[in-house]
Amino acid sequence: MKLIIDGYNKSIHKKDNQIVIHEKDEIIDSIKASTVTDITVIGKGYVTFDVLNLMAENNIKLIAISPRGQLTYTLESPDWHNVALKKEQYKLSENKLGLRISKELIISKMKNQKATLTTLNKNKQLKRVFNHRSKIDECIRQLSELNFKGNNEDIRMRIMGLEGKASNEYWSGVKYFIPREIGFDSRTKKPTDLMNSMLNYGYAILASEITKSILVNGLDPYCGFLHFDMDGRTSLTFDLIEPFRQQIVDKTVIGLVNKKRITVEDLDRRNNTIKLEARKLIVEKILSKIYSTITYDDEAVSYSDLIQKQSEDLVRMLLDGEKFNGFYLRW
Repeated sequence: MKLIIDGYNKSIHKKDNQIVIHEKDEIIDSIKASTVTDITVIGKGYVTFDVLNLMAENNIKLIAISPRGQLTYTLESPDWHNVALKKEQYKLSENKLGLRISKELIISKMKNQKATLTTLNKNKQLKRVFNHRSKIDECIRQLSELNFKGNNEDIRMRIMGLEGKASNEYWSGVKYFIPREIGFDSRTKKPTDLMNSMLNYGYAILASEITKSILVNGLDPYCGFLHFDMDGRTSLTFDLIEPFRQQIVDKTVIGLVNKKRITVEDLDRRNNTIKLEARKLIVEKILSKIYSTITYDDEAVSYSDLIQKQSEDLVRMLLDGEKFNGFYLRW
């Protein structure tokens, strides 16, 4: 079970073998610790030392997200295992095999961007959107043909340059399917509009699921292949999240604004964050999508299963040399 604790004046306590959630002085929930896999906290509150010990005993991850949708930290019980795996991961982050994984992830991301535009344009059949899709196709072609001769840093920047180019085309296409009153012009990580604030928040929820799968499989979330290592940033999370953004978060957020489930009135203009009730709806819809069942490679699986499989495939590649394939849904 995944717990999301949002809002203010919340606190997490221990009673016997249960995790108890308080709001001010009132108990609002009580859950057996053995049934919980991870806890994501958003907003302000506190956690007692006793419950931290209980979480460590039950290997429960604690993930914190700011109201702006930024993944701020993760806590987990000490891991003395998987030393060989982590050594291979650290080597991979400095060599061309790591860049080949990055290339695979970004190509998968581009294919999902293309598929999402196709879905959105199914009824309108806008010629402008076909043009944006064609330009993403060109980015896929260029990245597929990229050779790995030369300096690693130059190759990394080439991959990221094509990623940025495809993303510009994608968001330029998405813009045609967003109500004008939302005020969405382009994608930014420092939003002043509703759409970007919702996207940031949704990505943070998805990032917590990706980080959990990384930790469960014994990988180091702070050591990435494409995104630069930076103290306090889970770089591997930001690598592995790329192919899942479009299908899980983008489609969900676009659906919420088009159905007017969330409107511009749900944006707090004082700090450009989403108001609490709207945040709860985003969490509900994103988690529902993550655990929903789809058909993938002729099997009925959830997105959660696919996220877990991606981390498992990375482990198998590191330890056994198996081929790593990124996730994408064919249109």
